[in-house]
Amino acid sequence: AEISKDKNDSDTPDIDSTPNNKKPGEDDIDDAPVILATKTGIADSTPYIVLTIGSLSVISTAAILIKKYILK
Repeated sequence: AEISKDKNDSDTPDIDSTPNNKKPGEDDIDDAPVILATKTGIADSTPYIVLTIGSLSVISTAAILIKKYILK
């Protein structure tokens, strides 16, 4: 980023740089480094295991009860 306009309380110009001239080394030029982080890996599988076991338990119990009481 570079300062394109400057305004002082008085009419004195900026003494150490000229705005918007894109000259390297002046103190009106600055960069803004950004760090981008990405987390990869295996998710915690505990909820999926519990959900799978619970679903299979309900389905198997329903199948047993249907076979026992309805399909005699």
